[in-house]
Formats: sequence, C-alpha cells, structure tokens
Amino acid sequence: MDDEDISAIVIDRLLQALAAQLGASGELTAGAAGALADLSRAEAGVIFGQAGHLAHYGYEDLPLETLIRAITAVQRRDVPQDAPFKPGDEVRLVGELPEVFAGHHEALLREIVFVVRFAGRGPDLEIQSDLAEDWMIATVPITAVEHIAPGQDVF
Repeated sequence: MDDEDISAIVIDRLLQALAAQLGASGELTAGAAGALADLSRAEAGVIFGQAGHLAHYGYEDLPLETLIRAITAVQRRDVPQDAPFKPGDEVRLVGELPEVFAGHHEALLREIVFVVRFAGRGPDLEIQSDLAEDWMIATVPITAVEHIAPGQDVF
C-alpha cells in the first residue's frame, strides 16, 4: 500500500466519522462549517470524490448524503448571489461534449443528472453524477451545462 492509498483510506475514515457526528440535525457545527468554508477547487474535488467513492461502494447512504448536503450548503454560501451556477445545482450537459468525456457513451451522458460540486469565479465548474453511479469529478466549461431546475439544489 502506497502513501496515496493510505491517504485515501484516512480521508474515508474522516468522512465516515464526520457523517456519524452529524446526527439527526444534519447540520455541521460552527467549527466544522468554518473548516470547510472557502474550499479550493482541488480540495472540493478530493472531498466529494472520496465521499462519492464511499457511497458508490456501499457505505451507509443516509449519513453520507446528509454530510454531502451539509458541506454543499457551506460551499453554496461561499458563492456570490449572482453566480450562474452554485454548488448543489442540478445540471445536464448541453452542446458539444467537453473533452473530459471523450470516449464515453454520449447518449447516456445526456441523460445523466450532474450536481455542481464547485463553482468558482472562472469559466469552469466541477460536476459529479449520481453517487450510486460514479464518484468521479469532472471539470467542464460553464457553457457545457444548463440548469435542470434553476435554484433547486440536491446533495
């Protein structure tokens, strides 16, 4: 087992512990929310990618989904009100497929509901499909997606 494998296992354990701590309220403590505020694109990718990996391989869905919703709520607060996309928004691919999806089944990709996981000030977004389907995070141009239901957020 190399350092990268060990790091992934440690992150999995920390996500499981944080999910278990949420309890019935489903809300992060002020300290936990502060620690998760202002995540970088790379940090959000690691957190949501690892959470997706856990969900995909059968970790208890409800606590993990609750944690993902709570982290997404913190991320969403960090984005300007007038941003065209915010973390948690449901989107579909439109127009020419982004290069990151080259070689994938286009018709299937057009049916998938993606969730915005990171929206910065630049021209790209980080999106992720349903966690039961896949856990990978993809970087796409803002012009490659459209809202399914503007303002509606999911985990």
